[in-house]
Amino acid sequence: MLKRVSKLIIGIALIPVCVGASIAFYELICAVRPQSSAHVVFLAGIVCYAVLYLASFKMNFLYVLGHEAVHAIFALLCGGTVKSFNVSTKGGSVGTTKTNVLISLGPYFFPFYTIILCAGFMAAAFFRPEIIRYANVFMFLLGFSISFHFLMTVNSLRTEQPDLAENGHLFSITLLYLINLIILAVLLSVVFKGTDIAGFFYKAAEYSRGIFSAIWQALARGGSWLMAHSW
Repeated sequence: MLKRVSKLIIGIALIPVCVGASIAFYELICAVRPQSSAHVVFLAGIVCYAVLYLASFKMNFLYVLGHEAVHAIFALLCGGTVKSFNVSTKGGSVGTTKTNVLISLGPYFFPFYTIILCAGFMAAAFFRPEIIRYANVFMFLLGFSISFHFLMTVNSLRTEQPDLAENGHLFSITLLYLINLIILAVLLSVVFKGTDIAGFFYKAAEYSRGIFSAIWQALARGGSWLMAHSW
């Protein structure tokens, strides 16, 4: 019970942070300028999966496979073991001996295929430097995979998810929104050189502080009014 109350309080406290980060992210997006063919190809990859998604070619099996794989990986990293692993186009499940916030919510913010793609390309480039000639292919797949992650994550959250219920819906949604926003901001700063990621974090903190301050002042004024009219 205490954990649920604590997570509810954290979830409420994260709302202003999410708003502040969203404003900072919007400003970051507005400052992004495609300056090379690689940038255009990256954006094309994002649009390509979005079109497939809208055409109902969502690649459910791949998403479920990655989703359950992240559950299993985080369980192992946290010292647990995997007892079962089931995947189908309609859903999947993983039986583990341990659970926590990271294990249960990990798949909703960890871009499994994007990480595999980046690790694979960097490893290939290390051993075979000539692979860099396929950088545009990598950039397209990078955009495609991150679009796949975000759109399918949103799609999965449209239905009741036990993972979110386990940690409290408000806590889970605000935390996942914030982490995914940060991941996307960092990715954009890597792809688009010159993007001010430090500025993003600074502005997000400043906007959040301003919102907290406004809320506190409103509560203080409300409290003063109640005190003045309670007698």
